[in-house]
Amino acid sequence: MSLRFLVVEDDPASCEFVRSTLQTVATIDTARSLAEAGALCAEHSYSLLLLDVSLPDGQGDAWLARQRALGNRSPAIALTADLGRDRRRQLLASGFDEALGKPISAQNLLEAIRPWLPRQATAAWSDGPALAAVGGSQATLAKMRSLFLAELPVQRAAIVGALGRGDSAALRATLHQMRAGCGFVGAVALGEAVDALHKAPENHTLASALLAGIDAMLGNGHTS
Repeated sequence: MSLRFLVVEDDPASCEFVRSTLQTVATIDTARSLAEAGALCAEHSYSLLLLDVSLPDGQGDAWLARQRALGNRSPAIALTADLGRDRRRQLLASGFDEALGKPISAQNLLEAIRPWLPRQATAAWSDGPALAAVGGSQATLAKMRSLFLAELPVQRAAIVGALGRGDSAALRATLHQMRAGCGFVGAVALGEAVDALHKAPENHTLASALLAGIDAMLGNGHTS
């Protein structure tokens, strides 16, 4: 994935919740302190920071101000259990792009980060049917999408191998497996590309289109 987020949260359960919810759309680094966060920011350029504003070694808004002075322009979302109107105004004035009250639902968290997702990433998934399949649980859907994305490179390799061997039976078997997965997680466009190649496994144009769709979803650099 091309996006990289940093989650700064000292509570293990809260940190894991944010990490697992967002891992379907970005590579997630985590830090349990502002000192650790600062070291990571010195090493990486992040697409988005998600920052608990009250940590054992300091306040997140003061830390962000120091980061801005150092030239760190990564957009940032404040996470806080105390989000009144005045506090929200204060956090936005200190340099945060958004402020979210804790606890937050997975659905609201995903909605909050949407402005920082590439257009193709927001269009890759269709939430309606997928949420219906998992009883409306956004957290369950996020986990399923994570598993789906983890399996895609393996399936891509199997497709390339079957195409290279001219093995239509093996290709169709992989596509059949992918088609079911696409339906469960709401990968509608990718599922349509899978269906098209399943119907015409010798069509190299359709094969190239499917591989390009897989690569776009993974955000990797494959071109074959």
